[in-house]
Amino acid sequence: MAVQIFQYNGTALIAMVGKNCFAIASDRRLGVQLQTIATDFERIHRVHDRLFIGLSGLVTDA
Repeated sequence: MAVQIFQYNGTALIAMVGKNCFAIASDRRLGVQLQTIATDFERIHRVHDRLFIGLSGLVTDA
């Protein structure tokens, strides 16, 4: 059975915006299939004071 790319190392991100606020949430697990490599992996990055980006999916693509 071949390994599906979506099962390799992905993540979950969710974001919301309000009138004067925003929130971005992500898990911090870095893993390969069922093996956990790290639990403190940064997926949300600050570009400048008013711009944040959350990158999910393969770590090499980020």
